[in-house]
Formats: sequence, C-alpha cells, structure tokens
Amino acid sequence: MSPTSAIPPFYWLIFGWYEPLLTVGGFLGAMLYPKETHDQQAPWPGGEPPLDPLPRATVVTIYQLAHVVGLMGLINFFVLGSARRYLFGQPAVQEKIVGALLTPLLFGDIFHMAVTLWALGETRWDVRNWSGMLWITMVTGITLLGSRVAWHLGIGRYVHKRDGTQDNKWLILCHYGSSDHVWW
Repeated sequence: MSPTSAIPPFYWLIFGWYEPLLTVGGFLGAMLYPKETHDQQAPWPGGEPPLDPLPRATVVTIYQLAHVVGLMGLINFFVLGSARRYLFGQPAVQEKIVGALLTPLLFGDIFHMAVTLWALGETRWDVRNWSGMLWITMVTGITLLGSRVAWHLGIGRYVHKRDGTQDNKWLILCHYGSSDHVWW
C-alpha cells in the first residue's frame, strides 16, 4: 500500500519535534550562556579563549543568531503541524508545502556543516579533540541532513509522481475549469 501522507510519523517526529527542540534548546543555551556559546564555535590560538567579557556587538550578534535559530524550529513545528492537520486529505499539496520548507533547510544543513569544518582548519578531522558543542553540531547536522535527503528521495512517504493516480490527484483548475492551466 502506498503512503498517504507527505509527512508520515517518522518525518513529523524528526522535523516537527526533534529539530524544533534542538533549535529552541540552542536558542536558550545561547541566550543564557553567550560567552560559552561564542567560545566554543572554533578553536582558539593557543587552545584557550580570552577571559575578557564579550563586546556588546558580539553579544547582540549571538542573541540575534540564536533568535533566528529558535524561530526556524518554531516555523518547522507550526508549518508542518498545519500541513498535517489541515491538508491531511491532500498529500500532493502537503508534498509541495513540505518541499518548500525542507529544500532551503537542506542547503542550510550542507552550508552549516561545511562552515563548521572549514572553521576547524587543520584540526577538522581530529575528532578526539572535538568539543561537546562540535559533536552535537555534527551529529545533529548529519541526522537532519540524512532525514531531509531521505524525504527528498521519497523514502517512506507519499510522492505524488509515484503514488498519485488520476482518480486522486488534487487539481486547481484555473480559468473557470479550463484544463489548459492545471497546477499540481
């Protein structure tokens, strides 16, 4: 039997709960501990970050970035939840909306991990000396990237081109029912 949802439970758990919890947790951690968050972003020359307090501009930047990260997780939760709730009978539309959300996040996963590895310089593959934050960044990044790739490959979910039939296609006919302009 073909899947009937573009957001089955596995993907809902990953993108609707796991990722929002990670991002809200990251938001709270950065807001509560901006210096620690800052100091763990990349290795420091000599191995130790400076003891000086962070400049106000740096703290504001950390707060702003933390806000964006937390907001991304909340957007996932509300957009995916709404698509599941209100479009449950229209999996082709769900697929379009979820794809519009997950595609830029897929590019973001790749860029985030690439910048993280670049920042480590020559020590990037010295995993024995990775900090806890670096491990969390890479493991969660890989799990989210892998899940997004699986979603885009259509693994375990409704894919309209594969699972849709003429009987259950959801169409919006423009120009008063003319089939000249069909939007899928």
